[in-house]
Amino acid sequence: MRRSLIKLYLYVLIGVAISTFMVNYAFMHVFYDRLQKQAIDSLAGYTFLLREYLEQRSKADQVNALAKLQGKSQDKFELIREIDFKELNAKALSDLRAGKVILSPKDYYLLLNNGLIIHVQPREPVNIGPQLLAFGVIALLLLLPVLLWLYFHWRELHILESAAREFGAGRLAVRIRVSKKSNVFELAQQFNDMADQIEMMILHQRDMMRGISHELKTPLARLKFGLALMQSTDSASEQQMRRDALQKDIGELDELISELLTLSRLEQGGVPLEILNVSIPELFDSIAASVANELSDQKLNLAVFSDSSLNCVCDPKLVARALLNLIRNSMRYATCCINLQARALTADTIELLVQDDGPGIPIQDRSSIFEPFYRRDNGSRPHVGGFGLGLAIVRSVVQVHRGQVRLEDTFESGARFIITLPRHHYSKEVITEPNG
Repeated sequence: MRRSLIKLYLYVLIGVAISTFMVNYAFMHVFYDRLQKQAIDSLAGYTFLLREYLEQRSKADQVNALAKLQGKSQDKFELIREIDFKELNAKALSDLRAGKVILSPKDYYLLLNNGLIIHVQPREPVNIGPQLLAFGVIALLLLLPVLLWLYFHWRELHILESAAREFGAGRLAVRIRVSKKSNVFELAQQFNDMADQIEMMILHQRDMMRGISHELKTPLARLKFGLALMQSTDSASEQQMRRDALQKDIGELDELISELLTLSRLEQGGVPLEILNVSIPELFDSIAASVANELSDQKLNLAVFSDSSLNCVCDPKLVARALLNLIRNSMRYATCCINLQARALTADTIELLVQDDGPGIPIQDRSSIFEPFYRRDNGSRPHVGGFGLGLAIVRSVVQVHRGQVRLEDTFESGARFIITLPRHHYSKEVITEPNG
């Protein structure tokens, strides 16, 4: 920080030096005529007395008078003839003959009535000590505001440094609080936003790990218990029954791992999108065929509504996976009917709706239903199965398509999930048309 102070102070001094040079030298050329006129006006009284003092004497006495005047003044005086005078141009000579005082650039010339010209060379006194003192005072006065500004800046940067150190040490709740007038307010806001996102990601990972460990324990415990029973069972039929149970537990474990991998890849952007121009009615027909047997087993009806000309640019496999998850989630709570509907919200967006006629989702649970491993119990059907990952996968699928998913209130019973997707969001990418 000390190095920054020194650099800033040197930059200020260099800036002041350049400004002084420009004022003293560059301005002399830019405003030469105006400054010359002011200088001549300021010398009017002095030149009048000088002319009166010399013109009362003869040419011989003028030299002696000028020498006497030289002894009383620091300026240098000399008498010259016009024929010897070569420093002025024609215009200056003309002005000189008209009786005007001529500057060139600091020396000045004055024509006497006898034709001689007085050349005066002013000599400014050299005061190195006072000049150095003046520049020292200027440098000190510049240092004071720099120090004052840097004090507050330094203090705020120290707050940033301390917060970054604490956050790096694992205190994720630390945030920076500075005034809106602070020089580092926007930087502090960026730090706080970054800290919020990192904290949310870490907490999400912790919840995921806890959920994974909890979900893995159940099938593993059943596998261990089944293996122990197989060792104590002599009957072939009982062993076959135990093997079937073990196969079922292994299948459940494999399904859980597959769901976890899918969710992880979606959240980390590891799933490549196969973007197609998809016909929504055809997509709905494929989804309805996939769950037809499951719906029949549970004596549920799936009502599909869609405009025959409706289409969307998306990854059909992922969107179908999201809709199947919503339908299977509704199958756990629906009484007799599930609705699958699509509609064009605007020219650029489309809405996909899945609604059931079940008991609905309580308000206090709606903020958590898209979190991994969240499962709610229905009073009449407390064990509805699943791993609690279906809706989390739905949210991730929608996010990779840069859309939104929400749970909407309904006047009727049941839950209504709405997915909003951009219809032509990937128009700049290569879109593969489906076969047929």
